[in-house]
Amino acid sequence: MKLHSYVLCKYDEARRRGDIDDWTDHSDIGASIDGRIQTAEEYQRTEDRYIAAADILARAAGASHFTLRNVFLHSPPPAWLGEVYEGRVVVKTSALRMLRGHMSGDTPAAWFDSEKMCMMMGFDFYMHVQVPERALASFDEIEEMGLFVLGDQEQDEDEEVHVSRSADDTFWTEVAGGGTVRSSAQQQEAQTLVVERWAGGRLGHRLWLVAAEDLASVAASVKRQSLISAFIDLEIHATSRDEVARAVEAARWAQLDGGGADVVIFPLASGREPPTVTVEWDGPLPDDDDLPPGEEFGVFPWPAEDAVRLEAVVPGDEGYVTARWVASSTS
Repeated sequence: MKLHSYVLCKYDEARRRGDIDDWTDHSDIGASIDGRIQTAEEYQRTEDRYIAAADILARAAGASHFTLRNVFLHSPPPAWLGEVYEGRVVVKTSALRMLRGHMSGDTPAAWFDSEKMCMMMGFDFYMHVQVPERALASFDEIEEMGLFVLGDQEQDEDEEVHVSRSADDTFWTEVAGGGTVRSSAQQQEAQTLVVERWAGGRLGHRLWLVAAEDLASVAASVKRQSLISAFIDLEIHATSRDEVARAVEAARWAQLDGGGADVVIFPLASGREPPTVTVEWDGPLPDDDDLPPGEEFGVFPWPAEDAVRLEAVVPGDEGYVTARWVASSTS
């Protein structure tokens, strides 16, 4: 089904151009903007318009379920929502509730995808929608509600290559064997870094540092629909608590491409799922209060784009993969 791309917004042309200031975020409630105090009541009326518009388009398009794409988790999702991950399917009422929550910062950001309609709340109260021909007449009703409808663009073709391999027994056996990149001597001492990612954002992944014989328990613990990236040539540098900052600074510039890298720190005695601290490549060096308990730490730069890895996706409960993870060039 061909979908047409539009943007819905609360701004008239003068406000879109910036000739007149307007509020753009839930946090603007109580602020003075263009000589007026932004009230909670006005914010609520505007939020209601967006949710009503999304509902109108979903009904016109016949969209009753949506798959979550490009999910970002920077804070825990609310209890009513449950697990949030790439590829999860939600009913329309949950999608609208998530959309409302995202406007006020209470729920994760996501692209709501279906064959019949797609939608996403972007920055500054611009809502992006893709709808079929039969839903276009609904824009008249939406404009009468006080929202503006912008553009009619062809749907972009998705040219990205996605991971299609399933994280089955064969995959984990290959990870345990270390592919063909390790020598026998390396395999005796090596640990594999397994990055399990179910969403973007700082709360959307966890790290496993394991020897080959421990991978079976990891395989039994990873979340459904998560992307598994196994880095089998990881170099971990051991350091003391007093020397962590110096080790981080050295690891930042260890990548051969000359660019800085984020650096991961973890206690060496913490087991296969260690507590980790990630220091951004241009962020401040860690001090003692930033570190988890322990006296001996491992430090490694976040693997570069061309690092050797094996990638696959964990099937869902029914054995199907509904997540769509972009593949690295080395997977």
